[in-house]
Amino acid sequence: MKKPTALALCLLLAGGATTTPLVAQSAPRSTATIQVTLVEVPVNVYDRSGNSIRGLTAADFELTDDGKKREITNFEAIDLAKVAADPTTPAPAAARRNFMLLFDLTNSTPTNLGRSREAALDFVKKELAPGDVAAVATYTVEKGFRLLTNFTTDRDALVAAVTTLGNPQFFKSTDPLMLAATMTGNGMQQALMDSSRGGEDKGPVGGSASRDLEFVEAVTAGNEASARADDDFRRGRVNQQIKAFANIGRILDSVSGRKQIILLSEGFDARLVQGREAAGSSQQSMEEADKILSGASYEVQNDERFGNTAAANMITTMGELLKRSDVVMHAIDIKGLRSASDPAGRKGSSNEGLYVLTRPTGGEVFKNANDLSTSFQALLKQQEVVYVLGFQAPSNTPGKFHNLKVKVKTPGAKASYRSGYYEANPNVSPLEATFTAGEILLNDVAFDAVKTSVMASAFPVKGQNPQVPVIVEIDGKSLVAGAKGQAVNADLFVYAFDRENKIRDFLFQRFGLDLTKVGEALQKGGLKFYGTLSLPPGDYAIKTLVRIPDASMDGFKRANITVPDFSQPTVLQPVATEAPGAWLMMRGAPRPGQNFTYPYAVATDTFVPAGTWMVTQAAPQRLALFTYNVDPKDLAITGKLKGADGNTRDASLAFAKMTVPDAAKAAQLFLELKTAGIAPGRYTLDLAVQPKAGGWSKTFTIPVYVQ
Repeated sequence: MKKPTALALCLLLAGGATTTPLVAQSAPRSTATIQVTLVEVPVNVYDRSGNSIRGLTAADFELTDDGKKREITNFEAIDLAKVAADPTTPAPAAARRNFMLLFDLTNSTPTNLGRSREAALDFVKKELAPGDVAAVATYTVEKGFRLLTNFTTDRDALVAAVTTLGNPQFFKSTDPLMLAATMTGNGMQQALMDSSRGGEDKGPVGGSASRDLEFVEAVTAGNEASARADDDFRRGRVNQQIKAFANIGRILDSVSGRKQIILLSEGFDARLVQGREAAGSSQQSMEEADKILSGASYEVQNDERFGNTAAANMITTMGELLKRSDVVMHAIDIKGLRSASDPAGRKGSSNEGLYVLTRPTGGEVFKNANDLSTSFQALLKQQEVVYVLGFQAPSNTPGKFHNLKVKVKTPGAKASYRSGYYEANPNVSPLEATFTAGEILLNDVAFDAVKTSVMASAFPVKGQNPQVPVIVEIDGKSLVAGAKGQAVNADLFVYAFDRENKIRDFLFQRFGLDLTKVGEALQKGGLKFYGTLSLPPGDYAIKTLVRIPDASMDGFKRANITVPDFSQPTVLQPVATEAPGAWLMMRGAPRPGQNFTYPYAVATDTFVPAGTWMVTQAAPQRLALFTYNVDPKDLAITGKLKGADGNTRDASLAFAKMTVPDAAKAAQLFLELKTAGIAPGRYTLDLAVQPKAGGWSKTFTIPVYVQ
């Protein structure tokens, strides 16, 4: 699968567009600087039976932007059925399917909270493909939209959010980007009990009255107030909900690719928006006609007869905003079988309100949660292949919307795509910033406005998971470039993803720098952060994001690491030492329960790890090796030094210090590189380590700079 260009991936922060200044020749002695936008348009193409059509090329598409035909300069076909779920080869953002589970607590009864959770958990566990991402949110008229988890691949976080609905007594998320979350205390215990019983309904709220008490009280109060209130009050609540859903669509424009909201709700009384469903034949209709003919038309409630024009207009606007942001809203009718009367006392028991919300977006209503699997499989079948069409267009008005039209030249083919795009707008809300930061981390988006490097090592800890120190080097000039006045404020995020894309641990550090005090030091070097993760043995992707919000600057890096089984013979990735004073040092605060010792030491000599082995004649730096269940005296260590010209020579290595294995069978040693006859410059050292008696071997690649 072809990797998308860095420029194309920048679309994540612009909701489908990124701007790059170019110089346009307009006259022999005159140039003008304009902004040019690269726009990506994901398109699904399917036949009359709903089957994805494969094998198309750029020549099969015609695209217009505000009526003007655009040349397709970037094209990629992504077959989701063939995209591997291996985190070492992440799929492009456009290839991901984004789902948001939205619990409508305003239009739900306590009895059906358990049913809504059951449907959502079934979806998370059975319908999400390995490469899909999902988010969880709730909505009430009183508290509005509340995001519980960001779009994430972590299924445990999704289960925790769905099970607890964010109840702070049982739901814990210290992650500022909301990519990870856990259940605590009774919430986890009850979830395990429910799971062991097969997930059947254990009462009106799914078997955990204490966990749901907060929501039961709020939902019950809302239902009772709605039952007692007049139509004007209830109509106002419906209007608030429609406005909120429209705003959700605008916010989700910051997430690339197609977004599918799955609304779990009983729906509102559609009569409040579109009037009576059956007009002309009812007794009420005939009485209204008599009043109009007798001159008493002022006694007729027009909103009740013809519908709420303002709400209907808002529904149209909501549908348009959702479609513009490539959002489709589906709904699950959590009420189940309906009768003529509503036990909650509310007027109307139809699920027509769900159709009112979903119809303008092209979504579907699922009336029976048991049919969710079959229905969604048919729906997602249309989306197995994504064609990403890229074109360039001028960008001069931040936030302006452009209408898009895509024509497929294949006979009988149908195309599904977003109705347009917004020009990049630097003013984003905190929630939009959270979405885009999460997407950068999930999709490995290559941003380097803030230049960084990342190192990670693993060290055993008795009775605990190994500690994994992470060292992030942040270029000082990049930080200075992001300054606002004489201050630099930045956020640092570090996440450890396992092979199943579950987040096993993370670090967050917010820091501010006073350039009047450290500006000169930053210009010479930069900032080096040291923090510690705790991870069990396994393979991980350590993903790091540095953000300078004031300057809209980002820096992303990924480092893969294997945390070994330390009961086996082990040699860790060699670590270069750093000359003191080259960096500003910052250490992350230890978290509760963590009391790790500083591991970078050989005997009594502690050192600062370096991203590049800097070797100088005046102050030669060393290379540290950490071994377990191996005696360093029994190792054969050789190296090949490769120059920028491709020429290779044997490296002359010397043992500077060595320890004997301790009670835990751990030992360390320092290596020095003899530079006689080596010209200054950048090299690559291929280091081979193996027992003198043979049996196994380890090879490492280390960057070296000889001064």
